[in-house]
Amino acid sequence: MASISEELGYILVAIKKKIMLIVAVIFAGFFISFQFLDPVLLKIKEDLLPEGAILIYISPVEVIMLKFKIAMLTGIILATPVVCYYVYKTLKVRFGIKSPMKKSHLILLLSSAISLFIAGISYAYFIMLPLVLRYLHYMTPEGVAATYSIHEFISFVTILTLILGISFELPVVIVFAVHSGLVQIDTLKEYRRYVIVAMFVLAAFFTPPDVVSQLIVAFPLVIFYEIGIIVASFIAKRRS
Repeated sequence: MASISEELGYILVAIKKKIMLIVAVIFAGFFISFQFLDPVLLKIKEDLLPEGAILIYISPVEVIMLKFKIAMLTGIILATPVVCYYVYKTLKVRFGIKSPMKKSHLILLLSSAISLFIAGISYAYFIMLPLVLRYLHYMTPEGVAATYSIHEFISFVTILTLILGISFELPVVIVFAVHSGLVQIDTLKEYRRYVIVAMFVLAAFFTPPDVVSQLIVAFPLVIFYEIGIIVASFIAKRRS
């Protein structure tokens, strides 16, 4: 059986053949999003900056570098579906997957993925982040001024928003993996407890060191993992 490094090498070789397309998508997303970042940053400040806190920049290039990073991240996000598609094609050939998804099922899966991602970032932006940021601001000792670096503040908001957006994709990932034969439902159930522990560890790693924000991130991960197993089991029963 091939090692993980050999499989990754096989995938990388396949992706390199499409590298120009992937790079083109990344730079298109970069240049388009860069033009609209000023109003986006202002909107984030108005929506999420706690009352009484002040945004500052401590380096002449801090704002432009922040915009550069966000624009590049946007391009990478837009290119991710392209990369996933070619990775799937490579794995399908590599492992001889015999049951590719019908076009109607694939469209439904993609629509679900987009909807869940939007739901995830909405949950993060409108529910989780306001609660966490207000809580952290409330915990500031009296007499200490809350002056946030714009780079650190926007990066914090962006990272947590993306984490929640990606975590909401778990049901789609599980259904796709089971449907394609890459993993068995029994395996997902057998390792459930380990996966849940890993989710709480990840939540603790990506959130501030307080229990509230960790639970707000971890619970959706656990819930959507269970939803993914339920939906995949239902589809498997219908197919059989």
